[in-house]
Amino acid sequence: MKLSIVSGLKESQSNQEKVIEQFSSLCDFLKPLNYDGIELSLLEPENLEVGKLIEVKDSYEMEISALGTGSTFIRFGYSLGHADENMREKAIGRISEYIEFARETDSKVIIGLIRGRYKFESSAKKEKLNIISSLRDCCHIAENNNVELVFEPINSFEIDSYNTVSEAVNLVNEIGSENLKLLLDTYHINLEEEPGFIWDYLKEITDYVGHIHLADCTRRAPGTGHFDFKTFLTIFKTAGYEDYASIETIMKPSFEEVARESSEYLRLILK
Repeated sequence: MKLSIVSGLKESQSNQEKVIEQFSSLCDFLKPLNYDGIELSLLEPENLEVGKLIEVKDSYEMEISALGTGSTFIRFGYSLGHADENMREKAIGRISEYIEFARETDSKVIIGLIRGRYKFESSAKKEKLNIISSLRDCCHIAENNNVELVFEPINSFEIDSYNTVSEAVNLVNEIGSENLKLLLDTYHINLEEEPGFIWDYLKEITDYVGHIHLADCTRRAPGTGHFDFKTFLTIFKTAGYEDYASIETIMKPSFEEVARESSEYLRLILK
């Protein structure tokens, strides 16, 4: 199992020289902490000089584990389930840009918040059908580019669809694409899943999982709350999971402290 951590690059606010400098500093800081990669939360990946990023990551023997797409919904309001067809098409277009970047960097593309929230003028049933239809289009693009999409169940306080792992598994089965897997997030699992049920269920669906997010029940660094990371990670380690577990938390007291503490805690568990 490989370890990464989420970071943005502020590519929409900085010139390319500063972006590359920031990315290089991230690699320089994280490599000695035993991180294998960085998960990038991006708004406009097409504005990045991907060749230079690849040069930097390769020089540090680091990887870009996955690309976060949630800012597309937060900033622009584009979503896969939107009642307006034009907004759905724009969301698919944005995913296409992430897929192109992911193809070049050998990364995965996350489908999380970009599926959107229900609108009063629409209906839950209709928007769920929109998500399925849009996701099929995204999977087709991913298949043509040999890129894997990872779909994230998100808690019901933040989003209105596919809140539980079982709902997301059913969706993956319905779509039926080899390029679509699950992203499991321990924070959302803690909020949505039945404690007496989830551990055995996870053992049954490990083959569906292509990416993992780690945050404690406080949404802070692993080990600061009461989530059972030992049991959770052992399930995937036993199953032979070799993809990424990525730290996605509130970065307090600082990114640097979260990165250090999380690496130390998780490497002990993963031994």
